[in-house]
Amino acid sequence: MGQIPQLRYSRRGLLVWAAMSFSVLWGAVLGLAVLKDDPELAVFGTVGMVVTVVLTVLLHRQQSALRSLAETDSLTGLTNHRGFQEALRGELRAGATRRTTVSLVVLDLDDFKSINERHGHPFGDGVLRAVGEQLTKSVRGADIAARTGGEEFALILPGTDAAMAQDIAERIRVAIAQLAPAGSELTCSAGVAVYPVDADSARSLLQLAEGALYWAKRSGKSRTRRFDPDHVRLSGDAPQRSEIERILREGAIEPVFQPVASLTTGRLLGYEALARFPDSPERPPSTWFAQANACGLGPQLEAAAIQAALEISGRPPGTHLAVNVSPSALSTDIVRSVLPDELSGIVVELTEHEVYVGDSLLADTLADLRERGARIAIDDAGAGYAGLKQVMWVRPDIVKLDLDLTRAIHSDPVRMALVESLVRFARRVGATVCAEGIEKHDDIEVLANLDVPWGQGYALGRPAPPWSRISPPAAETCRTALAQALISSPGGDSPTISAGDRRLEHLAGRLANTRTASDLYSTLDLMAGELHADKIALSRWSPERQALQTLAESGDQAQDEFFPVEAYPATARVLNEQEATQVMVGDPDADGSEVRFLISQGYRSLLMVPIVLGGESLGIVEAMSEEDRPWTRTEINRARIIANQLASVIQSHFSVREAERVQS
Repeated sequence: MGQIPQLRYSRRGLLVWAAMSFSVLWGAVLGLAVLKDDPELAVFGTVGMVVTVVLTVLLHRQQSALRSLAETDSLTGLTNHRGFQEALRGELRAGATRRTTVSLVVLDLDDFKSINERHGHPFGDGVLRAVGEQLTKSVRGADIAARTGGEEFALILPGTDAAMAQDIAERIRVAIAQLAPAGSELTCSAGVAVYPVDADSARSLLQLAEGALYWAKRSGKSRTRRFDPDHVRLSGDAPQRSEIERILREGAIEPVFQPVASLTTGRLLGYEALARFPDSPERPPSTWFAQANACGLGPQLEAAAIQAALEISGRPPGTHLAVNVSPSALSTDIVRSVLPDELSGIVVELTEHEVYVGDSLLADTLADLRERGARIAIDDAGAGYAGLKQVMWVRPDIVKLDLDLTRAIHSDPVRMALVESLVRFARRVGATVCAEGIEKHDDIEVLANLDVPWGQGYALGRPAPPWSRISPPAAETCRTALAQALISSPGGDSPTISAGDRRLEHLAGRLANTRTASDLYSTLDLMAGELHADKIALSRWSPERQALQTLAESGDQAQDEFFPVEAYPATARVLNEQEATQVMVGDPDADGSEVRFLISQGYRSLLMVPIVLGGESLGIVEAMSEEDRPWTRTEINRARIIANQLASVIQSHFSVREAERVQS
């Protein structure tokens, strides 16, 4: 018996299907109105039809806006790296169908580092924006201008031959030179390759164009080179190949390490290893790896970079180390040979430059790495549909958010919504989210409030020799943000509690209708589920005894116990200051008495939220976990909502006498 075919619909297809369905529905209503000569029904059908059309248009615009954002560089407004990769593949497919050429021009600003050093990075960003504007003005409507790296740009020119592409590149180089700031020189080099004359795939075409760019750089910079197979053949890929061979022979790779922080606590979690080439500091590392790929030594250079990073000793205990590798190189013997058998504490981070969905060899390699203890990370997630397909296929342990999503997120509600959605997705599949490119402390706070657990970027720590620590001001920002979250719910546009959360609504309704002790006990497991807790305890404050009396506990019948708060300073602070707090066994600053109590009960972390009514503390809700973990913003806010509901329950139905009767 054959299998039933699985139907798959794109979001746009579903939108069209829904619009057509509703249009048919309202059309039927209008037809019925005509048959019955019913004016009211006709008006109803007309209004329904108009509303359907308007909503369809609005939803289509929103989808288009979100997709455009995911593929746009936030600094220059040009297409970003991910969008460029997708656009290049799309144009080559179209070129194959129409039997036309597609030219690719890659440009790199010469010695741009000196502008940043002389004038500062904000000024350099202004220059990059001006270059982006110039590229936009210099190309035709069908052309695509992209920013593919720090000071790297590209042009996709459909229907353009090599001679015209070179002419366009030269005109743009002249225009960019006129943007030079006073007292500085701004030049760029360019490389050109043409499909299908030079290459028949997007990856090969990009490698050849980059090879021509390096040729221009070596020839003195400030010029354009067209890919020339005779030049490559006569030189035997030298000096390109000889440069890479020298690096491999001399081990001329210097690893640096960028710290990864917990955005909840500000503590150091691990490092990402990045390769640097001290002999040519003016060239970005990506150009070296692209050059190695162009001359057939890509896996060897990646293996050398990984080995250099793994050889550095002294990594702080409990921290992980992430090493970058391209999917194609990961499946080669040369890369596999430098990875140790035991990979606990190692994160293998797949770079974003290739599409590899469905690669069976890669799938087997990833399975083997996981069996040896490695965790798998995927870089630049969330930038375009291809990136989402990779996330779904790889099922990574760590999802690293594309920096275009996190940059300046504190001032962009759309980015907040996208990141919140990715965080929810990651939590549902058991992955950890790490935000890259965090440059401002305001972004740290917003990302933490969106429950992004990990982060890295210049604000937290720059790539540096081993083993640097998290920036103290950034760590303090994390702690302050957590303290604020424990005191009160974030206001404004911060989307920390999801609208329409049906489970929380159901729990609130159950608490509002609680009349007996039995009713209350029946809600405790629901509370534990909402807070991802292993145990929930509800206690009533007895001012006369200066003690907490246990009313109910999930999992078993509460004992008739009173706990004097003088022995537990953190608990007393919750009651007196009416602020939530959390205690973790692994936190060196935690209240020692609370830590000892937690350990005695078999738990590792505790969240305490006051129950307040009319300005008076009535008791405490305690959530306990067997894991030594910080409580998320969502859990803190949900615990506060539950505590607010419990205030009336205790006030109305649990006097001291009733509580003592229940305990008996």
